[in-house]
Amino acid sequence: METNTSFYQKSLETLSKSELFKNLDQTTLEKIIDQSKECKWQKDEIIDPLEATKYLFIIISGRLKLTQIDIKSGRSLTLFLLSSGDIYDVFSLLDGKEHLVDPIPLDDMELLKIPLEQAREFIKEYPKFNEAFLPYLGKKMRELESFGESLVFNDTLTRLSKLILKHTNRCKNEENQHYPVELINNLSHESIAELIGSVRTVVSLQMKKLKKEEVIISSKGQLIVKDLEKLLEKCPKN
Repeated sequence: METNTSFYQKSLETLSKSELFKNLDQTTLEKIIDQSKECKWQKDEIIDPLEATKYLFIIISGRLKLTQIDIKSGRSLTLFLLSSGDIYDVFSLLDGKEHLVDPIPLDDMELLKIPLEQAREFIKEYPKFNEAFLPYLGKKMRELESFGESLVFNDTLTRLSKLILKHTNRCKNEENQHYPVELINNLSHESIAELIGSVRTVVSLQMKKLKKEEVIISSKGQLIVKDLEKLLEKCPKN
């Protein structure tokens, strides 16, 4: 890959900030990028899940949801929402088998594409990457555990509140003293419903309730937390 392109520089910057790659020195990051190919996915493009049994993808920009769809009912459940610095697919990287999810780009995406066997060599060759990989994997497993627990024990409003809190930047915006919501900020109510195991109509009703109680501000797809304390009260620990 040419080093003087904007994509190369963006890739280098993304990896240097990534949870998985930030502890690697620049020379190693450059080697990883050099052994990768640039890949682009369009928003809502149909991606063959079997690609993940051949390649590892490092997300440089854009968001990717990993969704399971029930063929009979048509209902969808999003297990993971990945963004810049994340990898797809960590499970196929481990065992080489198909991960039974549909990868759906929520934005136009830029990615690094690496043959799976080469990616496994990274784990052996770069100890610092190996050290970061297990905590990253553990984090994803805990997200699944927390998701399953919330589906069983929490009502829709609590699940929605927890989702918003998870993605709230708790550093106030100095201009208006509100808390910005990241990653899920401009998602449709349907996509949010998939993230909490609900349906669009119910999520829309609960969003209206949170707005009425002045917990959040939601307008034209932009989501902001107005009262963090009220939001925290709606997120009891099980």
